Amino acid sequence: MSGVIWTGMEEALNELKAPFEGSISEDTDYCKNVPDPIHKLYTGNNLPILKYLLGEISGEVKVIYIDPPYNTGSILNYHDRFSVSYKKNSPLKRAEDFDEWLSKPSADHSPWMSFMFPRLALARKLLRPDGVIFISIDDRELPRLRLLMDWIMGEKNHIGTVVWRKKVVRGRGNRHIIPQTEYIVCYAKDISILPPFQEPLTDDMIGAYTKKDEMGAYKEIPLAKSGTAHSPRPNLVYPIIAPDGTTIHCPTHQWRWSEKTFRERQQEILFRKTKKGVWRILTKQYLETADGLRYRTPTSLYDKVTTTDGTKELQAISGNGNFDFPKPSRLIRDLISWATTGSPQPDRPEIILDFFAGTAPTAQAVIDLNREDHRRRICYLVQDRIEDPRHTDKILELAKIRIQKARESPSDGSMEDQAIFPQGFRLFHYLPPA
Repeated sequence: MSGVIWTGMEEALNELKAPFEGSISEDTDYCKNVPDPIHKLYTGNNLPILKYLLGEISGEVKVIYIDPPYNTGSILNYHDRFSVSYKKNSPLKRAEDFDEWLSKPSADHSPWMSFMFPRLALARKLLRPDGVIFISIDDRELPRLRLLMDWIMGEKNHIGTVVWRKKVVRGRGNRHIIPQTEYIVCYAKDISILPPFQEPLTDDMIGAYTKKDEMGAYKEIPLAKSGTAHSPRPNLVYPIIAPDGTTIHCPTHQWRWSEKTFRERQQEILFRKTKKGVWRILTKQYLETADGLRYRTPTSLYDKVTTTDGTKELQAISGNGNFDFPKPSRLIRDLISWATTGSPQPDRPEIILDFFAGTAPTAQAVIDLNREDHRRRICYLVQDRIEDPRHTDKILELAKIRIQKARESPSDGSMEDQAIFPQGFRLFHYLPPA
């Protein structure tokens, strides 16, 4: 895309084109007592690891979720990472040399763009044709991220941007606007073949299906389409003959069904007269469809969990609260569930990738989701260990603890889910070239 130019762009392109160097070593002791481990956890610089994964799962990943470093202007702030201080005013050498990252003035976003570009470009290559990537970001780098993603993925493949209400308290520390939200940018590899996103109905929504016939539970909804009229479709505007022979014209801009569908689904049509003697046409909407329980389309506002939930999760795992706003696994689980159904076929599981894995909330999300619907998803995690070598071992240990506790969490009082799909992880380390 023309116009996307920043200082360091040429270096970022060269890093993308450079071949994989180094090696991958498996820690066989990690999973020796785990039956049939199928998920994978890699530690080390995520840029070469992504290049390595091109040889293993290129074009096979269904969903990527990442929570990349946030550019705060004076430091890069890794959420879900141990709170540390980094050197300032050190000379920039390479985009991935984290300790040398911060030479630019706060107004310059080029280092962040140079860091993200090759990783995002490789992520696109890893996605399936019907794959999706979700990226958590704050408002500071949201415009740059959108530019990069429009360039890499194509503007037409932008699915939407979710606003996540991460806090419910007012907070302090800002004179003008107290930040309570972050964003999750969503892109498809090819939106033209991407199935609709879906999430379960709430209990209240299910409770609205109070009527029942031989086809099952249903509720009555108007055939007339509500909402603002935008270019009504001619095939959705037609007269309907009422039981008493009178003609009913659509009271809004169009019907929900075409005339052909109306005639084919007569058993679902209901005629009702108001107290004023005006005919209304209703349809039966069944709770169960041919594909299972009815679902709803997610909205662009997400407020089911907050960063407080993420902090509580980590504290429950280790008692450690020294983390900056860790993402709750429920948030990630819901995003993954929007775009996956889980494969019932053992040889064709859906692959989920997170290459800024931190303490592994994505692992917990995938394990919980597999246990919930008894479907098959494989999790690939890359724990980027260029952040600060003083604390990466702590983060890795916390990730291991989270994975173990998620695996051992009781489901329905049995281990049936483990038999259906083992949830163990293999551990690999990236070794740079000598």
